[in-house]
Parts: sequence; C-alpha cells; structure tokens
Amino acid sequence: MSEEPTAEPTELAAEVRGTLSAELAGLCTEHGIDPAPALEWTWRMRRVLGRAYVGEHMIRLSVWLDEDQASDTLRHELAHIAAGVGRQAPHGERWQAWARRLGVEPRATARAAPAHAPAGSSKRRYWGLECAGCGLRLARVRVLPGLYHRTCGPKKGRLARVLRGERDEVFTWIAQGHLAE
Repeated sequence: MSEEPTAEPTELAAEVRGTLSAELAGLCTEHGIDPAPALEWTWRMRRVLGRAYVGEHMIRLSVWLDEDQASDTLRHELAHIAAGVGRQAPHGERWQAWARRLGVEPRATARAAPAHAPAGSSKRRYWGLECAGCGLRLARVRVLPGLYHRTCGPKKGRLARVLRGERDEVFTWIAQGHLAE
C-alpha cells in the first residue's frame, strides 16, 4: 500500500502485528490449512477490521486494531480461507463450522470499529456536477468516469465537474441553478 498514514497507530497495534504472523502459522499447522495465507496490514481500513481474499489466499487486517480485535479478526478471516470458494454463503454453515474450530464466535459483523482508528472528517467534500445538455445540477461525493444525465443521453448529457466544496456550498449552488431556470 502506498498510502501514507495520517496518524501513528498505538504501540500495542505495532506489537500485535509482529505476533500475529506466528499465530497465523500456528493455526494453519494445527488445522491443516496449507499453504498458510499471506498476511498484510493496511492503514486504509478505519471502519472494517479485516478482509479475506480467498482466491488470492491472502488476509488483510487494519493496523488500527487492538490485541483482542486482531486475534479474533485473524481467526474470522482465516475461517473464510479455510472454507474456500464455493456456492455457499460467505458466512454460511461451512464458514461457521470453521470459525468455531478456529476458536472465534461465528459472527458476520464486528461489534465495534477498529479500536485505535482515527476519527473521520466530519466535513465531507462534494462535487457539483452540471449536465452539458440541459443544465441539470446535482451533487456527488464520488464521480465515476463516463457519468451522464440519463434523460439527455451519453452524447449530450455528459456531467461536468463544476464545483468542489462542502455540502452546504454545493447544495446552495444547485438551488441557485434551479431558481434561474
């Protein structure tokens, strides 16, 4: 991951990262999971504890976890790897059996966000977009490439990024555009 951290994790989180690789290897040996999946850590997961990439045989965990969260999340994600790819539900019976076997409560969702994650910004930035065909104005947080106004069509209704700002600023701009019509 090339993203630079915005805040340092606690010392406990750095210490846990070192011990979890050994725990992963031990669990894989004990339960016959071969080969052991790769273990990666990311600064990006601030609301999610971890994720298993079954096809890539990899587990990615948040650096913002505390010791209990890290161990439980590792076991939860390892249960996904052990259950494998198939037509079963991600948290179905096969996964639940593996979760119990690995010593973790078979829950689909975490009880809390990563313990040491920094608070997110309360001032979300918005894009003010305008249709080239009819002048319709709208707001979006994310703008995907090739976005167009359905009524005008992809050739005439391409949405142009006109304004970037805080919510109130962008919504005021939208209201002013509708008043002018």
